Amino acid sequence: MKKICIALDTSPSAKKIAKTGFNYAKALQAEVVFIHAVYDAGLYVNSYDPIMNYNGFLVNQNIKVVESLEKEAKSFLDSTAKYLGEPTTEVKVINGNPEYEILNFAKEWNADLLVIGTHSHSFLEDIFMGNIAASIVKSSKIPVLVIPVKE
Repeated sequence: MKKICIALDTSPSAKKIAKTGFNYAKALQAEVVFIHAVYDAGLYVNSYDPIMNYNGFLVNQNIKVVESLEKEAKSFLDSTAKYLGEPTTEVKVINGNPEYEILNFAKEWNADLLVIGTHSHSFLEDIFMGNIAASIVKSSKIPVLVIPVKE
């Protein structure tokens, strides 16, 4: 294994996922990339039609929010690499549905291993929101290392 892709969100469990995945990569002398998916940034902002022929505020605000989310996600990944003592580790912010985009990025990057974490959602949350980790494991064409984060 020469290329390991480590997918992180910004929950406290990201520390355990990053450290575990990075330790695997070091042991295997593999190249690493940290990725974070900004899921549907449009959900974070209003996306109404122009109001009375005015659309400047909403359009400009949408662009600023998306840029801000991407900038903060990159800062988070850069901080993670620095925390692990490898500030030059590659980082990538991707946009869209995490289940699809994480797998798509891993394929394009030719990753040999994908590292993800699980979350301790309740049964009902898993039913209504889905379980990203389970979906990725089912759909992945490469090995997936799933880090349990429930204490």
